[in-house]
Amino acid sequence: MQQTPYAYDFLWNQIELGFQEIRKPAYRKLVEQFLFDPEIRKKVEKLPDKTGRKYEGGLLEKTASVLSLSLCMYDNYPEIDIDLILTGIILSLLCKAFTKKECFNILKSYPDIIPFIFKKNRKKPSLELTVFDGIQRLDNKIILKLMAQRERTGGEKMQ
Repeated sequence: MQQTPYAYDFLWNQIELGFQEIRKPAYRKLVEQFLFDPEIRKKVEKLPDKTGRKYEGGLLEKTASVLSLSLCMYDNYPEIDIDLILTGIILSLLCKAFTKKECFNILKSYPDIIPFIFKKNRKKPSLELTVFDGIQRLDNKIILKLMAQRERTGGEKMQ
């Protein structure tokens, strides 16, 4: 597969639905300043997800998937700081439009967000980081199993 089978508008809509669930004003403002920028969107639309969806739009597709999984998780565990997790997920996509240094400089006033984007800055794993990492791993396992299944059954081959 060369490109995500989903329309970019559909994937952006899914991501915007995740954004709408962020209630903390500081996080909403941070995400909003990048999420609706057409140049940033254009840059990240082309990016593959290096862990599974290795095709154009793969990272966008993964972000929409992980956001949905996060909201399902939150339904069962309302104690988690879903605002922090959703912000981390969306910014992990949007930061790909910048160099690591540029992204770090953008986020340096948000020390609670930095460990979601930069694993080397983690001092100890919080509940939210555990959920964030677990959902990322779950999504990777699912997509890799689906790709293997599609190849075995003669479905459309994914790269």
